[in-house]
Amino acid sequence: MFEYSRDPRPRDGVLTIAQDDAQALYDFVGYLGRHAFDTFRDDRPGFRGKSPDMLRHLEKMRDLLENVMDYPTLDEELCWDEPKPLATDEVHGLLLTEVGNRSGIRFLGISVYWNDEHRNFGTLQLAVDDEAGETCGLFEVEDLAGQQVSCGPGWCQSGADLGETIRIFINAFPTQELEARNEDCINEMLAAKVA
Repeated sequence: MFEYSRDPRPRDGVLTIAQDDAQALYDFVGYLGRHAFDTFRDDRPGFRGKSPDMLRHLEKMRDLLENVMDYPTLDEELCWDEPKPLATDEVHGLLLTEVGNRSGIRFLGISVYWNDEHRNFGTLQLAVDDEAGETCGLFEVEDLAGQQVSCGPGWCQSGADLGETIRIFINAFPTQELEARNEDCINEMLAAKVA
């Protein structure tokens, strides 16, 4: 039996999207993420949220945007202060555990901040094994709710210099996770404001 639907379907053949259209989609998805809610609760007056269905659709659109938008890397947006040597008692416990019994390790602490406003982004701790040419890093950033988002600890081959090694760890940071957590925090603050 033939099913007829009035819903539009993608055209046959190769589909393309213009730069202006990609920007419009990006802006629209961002607007929906910040301002659209489809879940309300009678037991909490003023509560607004996103249903799992809406979150799934937004995630699909964000995945699509990954293919059409040229997102700047964190390395382009972030700067860091001169690395400072850390004493063992200043090193995060997870990083110390990961290093284990390796000898000849030097520990460094790096403050990372936003390029435009010198506003704090997070802290990177490195355990550098010069003999093996490897570095272990732990990157910690605070979300809008004041909770730590961590990346690492993990080992990688050291870069040609310390700056390149720092870039490796900065670019490995899971920005999507941080953005999702911050978006949830903003939605919760908006819901609390209305209540």
